[in-house]
Amino acid sequence: MSIKNIFAIMVSFAVISCTDKETMNEHNGANSVILPRVSSYNYTSGNDETTETNEIETLNACLFENGVMTRVYSDIDPLAGIKIDDSKGRLYMVANIEGNNSYNIGMSEEEWLSTTVTHTGGVNLTYMSGVIDLSDASHGVLQLYRGVARIDVNVSGNHDLSVSDIMFKNVAQQSYLNRRNTVESPKGTNYDDVIPVIDTPLTGSTYGVAYLCEQSSDNISAVLTVNVDGELVEKEVALPSILKRNCVYTINVFKESVQADVTLSVTDWENGGDFNLAPNERGLTVDVEGTSFPAYAEVDSDRRGIVLSHYASDFILSVDCDDELEFVADPELPMTVERIGGAENVGKNLFRITKKLWCPGMERLERKLMFRRKGFNENYPDDYVNVVMSENPVKLEGLIHFGDSASFDFGRYIDGELAVLNVPDDKVIRLEFDEKSPEWMKLEETADGTYRILGGWRPNDAEADGRVQEGRIVISDASGMHNEIYTVKRQNWGLPVVNINGTWWCKYNLRGNVKDFTDQILVSNDPARGGSIADYLAGCTDDEYLNVLGDQYQAGNRDGLKLKNDGTGFLFDGYSTNTDNFGTLNPGYMAPDGYEIPDYDDYRFFTWGTDCNLGYFNPGAFNNGLGQRLNFSVVEREATFLGYEYGNVTFYDFEYGGEHLVLCGLGHQWSETGISKKMILFATYGNSGNTWMIEGYSKSEGRGNWFKFAASNAQKTRTIRCVKTPVEYIY
Repeated sequence: MSIKNIFAIMVSFAVISCTDKETMNEHNGANSVILPRVSSYNYTSGNDETTETNEIETLNACLFENGVMTRVYSDIDPLAGIKIDDSKGRLYMVANIEGNNSYNIGMSEEEWLSTTVTHTGGVNLTYMSGVIDLSDASHGVLQLYRGVARIDVNVSGNHDLSVSDIMFKNVAQQSYLNRRNTVESPKGTNYDDVIPVIDTPLTGSTYGVAYLCEQSSDNISAVLTVNVDGELVEKEVALPSILKRNCVYTINVFKESVQADVTLSVTDWENGGDFNLAPNERGLTVDVEGTSFPAYAEVDSDRRGIVLSHYASDFILSVDCDDELEFVADPELPMTVERIGGAENVGKNLFRITKKLWCPGMERLERKLMFRRKGFNENYPDDYVNVVMSENPVKLEGLIHFGDSASFDFGRYIDGELAVLNVPDDKVIRLEFDEKSPEWMKLEETADGTYRILGGWRPNDAEADGRVQEGRIVISDASGMHNEIYTVKRQNWGLPVVNINGTWWCKYNLRGNVKDFTDQILVSNDPARGGSIADYLAGCTDDEYLNVLGDQYQAGNRDGLKLKNDGTGFLFDGYSTNTDNFGTLNPGYMAPDGYEIPDYDDYRFFTWGTDCNLGYFNPGAFNNGLGQRLNFSVVEREATFLGYEYGNVTFYDFEYGGEHLVLCGLGHQWSETGISKKMILFATYGNSGNTWMIEGYSKSEGRGNWFKFAASNAQKTRTIRCVKTPVEYIY
């Protein structure tokens, strides 16, 4: 059996956290001393520091004030440090870089941060750099970070393994001199292979096998030649796409069993197998001093989270962590998180948090802002800051609801009760409108202390043409501070109406789609505006007459059936034998928003019983069933529609208290082939078997015109004359 089928070599890869927090010397005030300190590698494998990367041979520094290099310190004694006066700005130190060609008085800080270091063979073992803000009261120690990543190799003692050769492929030959907010390789960087010298095959743990410059690349890898019981096996393992300076990366070499095939795996921090490595520090905390807290925000006692009020927030969160952090995007997070970079923020983890106003009706929400340590492939469960978005203390119920913004648009006409709000005692609420806008909403306080918002209606409103009406709900503290403004919009539509005995009747029949106001006769295009509809119908053209008579409808079909004639006779286009029932269908379903199908009592007002002969009176009068006196006229005229003679068409004008309601229609269709031109069936709600109708006959026949409530099947078409759904608020 070949060595391939007998042995398995597992090469695993783990990153050890880069820096630890170190206690600062307290040198502050004028003539303070800045001392360099080499930041230690952190690890959990019991490793000792390698001395070759811990010595300071040469040390130089430069001072930047207001973003410009103003002073250079050369050949600094690491033990004596730098004495500074009351200078403000940032002090940069660089160790073990020969020469001072990069130090130019007047250089901008952005240029300085773009300075690069070339690595011979991809490796420079010893150089370090660091920065300190002189405005920091505890700036006595300046941390120097190695400019390279250290590569260790850990070979399992099982199965007699050793590593004789290593080649690192596609290694950057250039890096930035200073640490930056993000790990990246300079533009134009060359990549080459790096082969460290291995005099004796590696067994056990070997530290500092190679030192590679900080870099970002998608195809860095290590090729290991592994000796397994005298047989050489070559294996390649991918390195992380980011190698971070001052970090230790360990390649773990092992095999699972004698029988296993040769395999490679990359273990992460949480599942490291025999070498389970993890960051020294777990859990992020809020840097209280570095965070600009919004109003009413609170920090948890353990500094692991922030509790935000319901108000909109826009603030800077500072996260306490020595590693550079990246925010892990969360599409479900109801806020934006943006890292704040720039030269002035090197070494800081600052994030701009923007949260929208938490509107009434929105509940308390708790989310974790997850972060990843720069250069690590994984993010870890404890690397988060908890954020609580407190619920709005105002409770909201009803038809108004706020989602992504503090604005709600009904997108249609609506009136009546729009919302009920429960407002705390320390809050006040009011409505606001633009100067020229009608106050179409009303705020009403109830006996139990809640507030109702009512949408109003204006009869025969000339502006009810679909234009958008807007109003604002304003909630503030009792002092008038911290205003919360919520915008509510609707479309303003309205049909011409007349008030008969307290009921607002539409003046015209419906046509087209019952929900589409643009299909209807509106206040703005009322053909008899300011005059008598009866006079208009007596003198208008046949086409105008047909327009006023409207369409025919079957329950459940919201589209009107148009009169048609194919040369063989009149019918209504779209007639069906499969319908709902006007008597049981919701009265608002077959009517425009804010209007409804009349019921038995609505029509009863215009009769003195359920089978009344109006005859041919023009004029006439009668007392209705309630004892009220009505005047009426029965008017007939001949009509030609669609180029064909339709015959005698009658309309009925009722007057009470000086107000007129004219009822008319095109008759109805009662079968797929049959139409009754003189019998008008009105859509009526509340009875599934009977409906109000006018059974008409021409004067020449002498049989009269009968207004009756009688049996009629649901398939017969109806004329729809609506009434306004009652409203509490008329403005």
